[in-house]
Amino acid sequence: MRKGKKRQKKQAEIKRSRTTVEHLTNFSYHLMEEPTMTRPIRVLIVDDQTLVREGFRKLLEMEPDFEVVGTARDGETALSTIAQLYTEQQSPDVLLMDIRMPRMDGIAATRAIKERWPTASIIILTTFDDVELIHTGLQAGALGYLLKDVTSEQLAATIRIAAQGQVLLQPDPAHNIFSSLLSSHSLTPTRPGPEHLTDRELEILTLLARGSSNRQIAEELFLAEGTVKNQLSSIFSKLGVRDRTQAELKAHELGLT
Repeated sequence: MRKGKKRQKKQAEIKRSRTTVEHLTNFSYHLMEEPTMTRPIRVLIVDDQTLVREGFRKLLEMEPDFEVVGTARDGETALSTIAQLYTEQQSPDVLLMDIRMPRMDGIAATRAIKERWPTASIIILTTFDDVELIHTGLQAGALGYLLKDVTSEQLAATIRIAAQGQVLLQPDPAHNIFSSLLSSHSLTPTRPGPEHLTDRELEILTLLARGSSNRQIAEELFLAEGTVKNQLSSIFSKLGVRDRTQAELKAHELGLT
């Protein structure tokens, strides 16, 4: 009986978080019907304030599908912690990364982590809607950002989405960030346009820009998931982008959504 009640409670909480997601972003994300992970989502919290680290830890430990595998007080500590977790086969699925920290800030840490572990899913944390800093964090490889006054439901929903490798922006300054990114010289210099992509690549890029995961793209187009991954590598190369975040931004710039 207890196991059944616990399972029902978990399903209800996950359903609630998916509903909350609709209010977190101006863009639609098509989540899978069931979580793809059969184990808890591992989270690493990086913030220089002990109160913030412990506060987020306690909130996440109340969720049945999360496991906080560590905390770090700055970017340098985060790098060494991640390396140790990989050694212990406990690599984090999602990192909550404060922007402003001593020694190594969140943007420098995000850039260093993405260079060493390209598949890392990072959400940057900030106290204010600082568009310039958020812009830089996204360019460094973060999947999205959260304000520190976020609700526990929004926090949980965002982590679940990030664990799927999907991009997430909160709505208030999101249009400013996209405008800033799309007008940035780092994304607009003479790079190939959609005419350099095959019809299949355009289909995949369009679905990616709508928030679809590799699995969902594969199901939509009747392809193997490995084929989707290979096509995305080709798309990234042709568009001159590093990751899904920049590819989605490029797709919006090209009017593919």
